Order: sequence, then C-alpha cells, then structure tokens
Amino acid sequence: MGAGTRWILGTAALALVAGCSSSQEAGHAPPRVVSSTYRETGGFEAIQRHGQLRLLVVREPGSVDHLPRAGTPVNGQMRAAARFARSIGLEPVIVLVDHFDELIPALLEGRGDLIVANLEITPARRQQIDFTVALDRTRQMLVTRPDDAIDSAEGLDGRSITVGFNSRFWDTAQKLQQDHPTLEVRSLPSLSTGHKLDLLADGGIDLTLVDSNTLDTVLQYRDDIRSAFPVSDETGVAWGLRQGSASLKAMLDRFITQRKLTQLDRERRTSDLPDIKRRRTLRVVTRNSAANYFVWRGQLMGFEYELAKHFAERLGVRLEVVVARDRDAILPMLRDGRADIAAAFLTDRNDTRDDGVQYSRPYHFAVQQVVTNRNDHTITGIPDLAGRTFYVRKSSKYWHTLERLRRRHDVDFDIEPVPADEEPETTISKVGNGEYDLTLVDDHIAKNAAVWHDNVRAVLDIGDPVAHRWAVRSGDEQLLAAANDYLKDVYHSEFYNVIYAKYFEDHERIRRYQSQRIDLADGEQLSPYDDIIKKYAKRYGFDWRLLAAQIFQESGFDPASRSWVGAVGLMQMMPRTAHQVGVSGDLANPERNIRAGVRYLDWLRDRFEEDLRVQDRTWFTLAAYNAGTGHVRDARRLAARLGLDPDRWFDNVETAMLKLSHRRHFQHARFGFVRGTEPVEYVREIRDRYQAYILWTNDCWPSCQPNPHPRIAESVSPAFGPVGQGRR
Repeated sequence: MGAGTRWILGTAALALVAGCSSSQEAGHAPPRVVSSTYRETGGFEAIQRHGQLRLLVVREPGSVDHLPRAGTPVNGQMRAAARFARSIGLEPVIVLVDHFDELIPALLEGRGDLIVANLEITPARRQQIDFTVALDRTRQMLVTRPDDAIDSAEGLDGRSITVGFNSRFWDTAQKLQQDHPTLEVRSLPSLSTGHKLDLLADGGIDLTLVDSNTLDTVLQYRDDIRSAFPVSDETGVAWGLRQGSASLKAMLDRFITQRKLTQLDRERRTSDLPDIKRRRTLRVVTRNSAANYFVWRGQLMGFEYELAKHFAERLGVRLEVVVARDRDAILPMLRDGRADIAAAFLTDRNDTRDDGVQYSRPYHFAVQQVVTNRNDHTITGIPDLAGRTFYVRKSSKYWHTLERLRRRHDVDFDIEPVPADEEPETTISKVGNGEYDLTLVDDHIAKNAAVWHDNVRAVLDIGDPVAHRWAVRSGDEQLLAAANDYLKDVYHSEFYNVIYAKYFEDHERIRRYQSQRIDLADGEQLSPYDDIIKKYAKRYGFDWRLLAAQIFQESGFDPASRSWVGAVGLMQMMPRTAHQVGVSGDLANPERNIRAGVRYLDWLRDRFEEDLRVQDRTWFTLAAYNAGTGHVRDARRLAARLGLDPDRWFDNVETAMLKLSHRRHFQHARFGFVRGTEPVEYVREIRDRYQAYILWTNDCWPSCQPNPHPRIAESVSPAFGPVGQGRR
C-alpha cells in the first residue's frame, strides 16, 4: 500500500463497534445516578438478573449531579461504560462514592459492579480485584503556573503541594515529603480537579498534582497552568471488577479493544502543505461508493481512492481516508479541518461566492444522463419526460439540473427527494426494481451501474459535460498548487487510463467488484474462513475482523500460499513455530493453520506488559508476528533513547523500527539489523483494513438487535447502453 493508509472513525461509527447502531445509541438518555442500591457480589449471570450494570464513580464536587466534568478522561470512560452496558442489554446506573479509596470496598461489598475512575493498575490492587485491559496509561504530574521555574524534584524544598485528602494523590504527596522534609503537604476537602487548578492559577495554592491524561485534556484549553515534571512512574489505567467474573471481563476486554483500535486522531487542523508533510499524512474525505471508495475481498479500492493514494505517494506521505456520512457533509468536514482534500467527483457550484473552499483543475468530465428501467422504451427526447417522476438528492447538482430543465423546456415532470445519505448507485438500484421511476446521474456512474444492474439503462443525455474537481480549503494555496500540478501530470496518463478502465469500462471486473463488495453483501462475509476465524478469535480474545485483516495481509485468503522461507498457509506459519504452540500436521489445512496462527499471536501478546494501552499492545504484537519480539524490544529501547515514547507504536516505536535499518543504530541493538519498513507497513496496512472491516460489518454482540444494513457514520476519525460515451 505504498506510504500507507489510515482510517478515521467517528463517534457514531464507534457505536457500531459497541454492537449497536448510532441511532440506537443516540436514543438513550445519560445513565441515572442512584442514591441507594442492592448488594450483589456474583458474576455476570447474577448481574444480568438485576438488569443493571452499576458503575462506581467518585463524586466530583461542584459539577452537575457531582459527576466528572465533561471532557475529562473519567467522563469519557463513564460514557463508554454506559454504552457497553446497553450493548449487552443492561441499564447503566451510576453509584457515587465520596472518596477514591472507597471504590474498591464498595465493589467488594457488592454496591457496584464496575469501577470507572481512571483507576491505576497496581500489584496491590491486583491482589484485591481484576482489571480490564488497559484503557490508557498515565502518571501523576506536578502542576504549577507558567511563570514558575520549577522543573525537577530538587525545587520542591520549601514549597507546598495541595491535593484532596483521600484522593489518589495524597499518598504520592506524602512520599515526596519523605524525600523533601521541608515540603509542606496540604489538603482541602471536596477538592475537584477543576477547583484546584483554578486555585493554582489564581495563586491560592502553590503546587498540585494531576493525572497526565487529564492534564493533556486541560492544557488544550488552558494556558494559565503548566506541567512541571512527573512525580510517579507511568502505569496503565483500567476499569476494575470483582475477581471471578471471567465472562464479564471477556466482554469488557473485547469492547475496549474494539473501541481503542478504532479511535484515531480526530484533531481538526486547517494548515497547508508544509504541515501535511511534517505530519506525513494527507487526509482525504470521500464517500463509500463504487466510484469513490469501497472494500473488495479485503482490498481497499475505488477510483478516487487510488487517485488520492497516488497523489499522497508523490508527496511522500501516507493517505488517511475520512468517510463522510453523506455527500452534504463532505465540504463542511473539509472546511472545519477534519480533512485536507475532498475527493468525490465534486463539481464547482461556487459561482462567485466564497464558501470557504476552492477547487482544483478538472480531472474528469461527465454528462448527466436519465436512467430508467430496462423495459422502458418510451423516452427518446425531453418532451417524453412529461408526467414522469425523478428521484434525486435535493442538495445535489442533479436537482438543480432538473429544475433548470423544467423551466427552460416547459416540461411538466415531478422531482422527489431521496435521503441525503443515499448514493446514486442505490437510487439506480431502486429504479431497476421499480421502487423509483427515473433518476439522473453522471454518465460514468450510469455506465458502472448498467454493468452490474441488468434491469436499468441510460436513455438521454442532459446538458453539456461537467468538470469534476478536488476541493481544498480557501487559503491552502500550496496544497492546491501541488494538487493542480499532480492532476495536470496524471490526467490521461497511463496510470489514469488504467484505473479509469478498471472502475468504469472493464465490465467483467466491475461485475466481480460489485458482487463481492463487503458493504453490499447480505451475509457480511469477509472471507471463506470467517466461521473458523470467529471460533479462534473468541477462544483467544481477539476481534475476528482484526484476524481476518491480518490473514489477508499474510496470504490474501489463499490457503495454498507459501513464502520463500517456507511459511505456509493462511497465516503463513512456519512448521517449527506451529509445533512450538502445540499444532502439528498439514498447515495448508485452513483450520489447523488458523489455530496455530492465533495461538502464536496470543503467545506473542503475552510477551508485552499487560498494562500497556490495549491498542499499542496489539500493534506491538502484530509487529512481533512479522519481525519477532526481539526486534520490537530493540525498537522500544531505541525509541526511549531518541526521546520517543517506548509504549506507543505509531509515530514513536515505528519510527525507531525504521532506524534499525541503519548501521549507526542497529550495531548497538541486541538483535541487530531489521528491514524496518516491513513491520511498519505490515502493522499499518492491517490496521487500515481492520478499520474498514469494522465500518462495513455489523458485529452486534452478544444480545443487542443487529441492524441489517448499518449506515456508514460520519468519520471525524479506517479503507465503494449506447447513450453517453465516456467523457473524461
């Protein structure tokens, strides 16, 4: 996949990850706060009998209902836990405790079922309770004012730290005082994070302590405080549950893993080409359709996708695909910084007004065509449209064309709106089955649809060919210039003509793509081996779609695949590795190969710390599957030496992995040289494909009602006749 591709998924898409459609999730009120509760210390079956999942949360003084403030990590965890509860058919309710140190006793006494409190994973707590997989990693930070020069523990002498008594910071402050006897530790009752930071900024207190993941959020909107230095080691944070709740833990772990693996950078940026190159990522917003972007047998495809990926490769950056919920959302997402380019066969309808976007030079031309049922032979000219009804999106260029046509030719036909998120290919399908009368589409879309719908045909050209363009934000002049240079060079080049024929002229290929698109398949079959993959994914605690994405990366779903080094089958297992995890026999057998591969993946996962962020532990595991655990450990050590985060894969350890191809770095590595581009691209491509699988399959579990045709949600986050000759 060249420089790599990334997907971004938004909150509504993540509702699908949780097993419910976005409409289901949106219909729920926030979880109730209950003042008293029953006692229950049993496992998941006992919890189910009550119909509730009780979330233990620390009361935060000064906020609405004493709940954690919106935007804080605990508030986000609380909302996620509520979503989990609903996905398994339970009502989430909140049980408040006054102090942090009351959480574990309340859990063990049966007054709640799940601790949701940015709870650090420690050996002492593991003796009392179980933890889910890690939600995040955090450490306690000393916080001061911007004009305070303190930058190390030596500066604590003679100072004072104020924290809440019985908070998680009290013990840390006491330990600091042991090392610095002149440090004064003060406590205030009912001291929320926001309150103590306000006091700090106003000079009411000297210093305080805050969790780093909370502080990262706060510093996005406050400049009257600053982070001085860490005062504790970094550790994982997770949800806590009673020991012996294996089935509940398994469901929670799966839920968290899916959410975390699909949560990517959703920062809104409106910078020009230099920043895109610095970030090494080009974000392109488009729509899922046969012309733009879709998944076919594990591969990310589409004319706009391939053109944008080619452009990203020319820039030396990776492509990040952002899928809009409907066509009307594309330009707003571009304007507010959720993408850098919009690419979806757009037409410039700005006229002379400035709506915050500017358009590239044309790269495609199309004439609009009337599409009707194959058996309709009544339309030979515009007058024959009288008495008929067109179905198009009201905000589309087709609606405006039809209104002009009706005025100019004084012909009486009706125009009915279709849903804003309905793609032209869906409208064409409804024309074919008789649900709609007529529609109007661009000729390249009509040609594609006529190949895989034998019950429709294009009968009439309307107007002159219209230019299609990319769009960028107004003011992004360098990006626009680069796009124009690229489109000028590529238009009608061999590359352009090949991909155009691939999606709009090669009938056999088009039929194959459309018949095997994941988003159009009734059974949501990713591969012929889905049942086997699901079996072992459940047994070893993986998302089956992640395994499917890895299997495609390894073998393209070909069980007869064999590498030059002797790796065999779907997961490209070496016989000695399979034997190591207790599997022997013919590794060309799909089930035996998958069993061996997933067991080995599980073994690799155990080689990395349990309190790592679940997503990074997964990426490290996949990198080790490709390159070995030794090289991953070398890369983590090198990352630390380079000032990168050794506990984060993307843009940190992967950067160090690339450097292990250079002598100045690998000569000091325990396991020596590694061709770093291979594990880096391996992990990225599996992640991209997995996120596409997440978006286009509906894995509703274990008890919510599935939505048979999940609508692709807005991504704030990824990876669809003789009349009218092709006009390009």
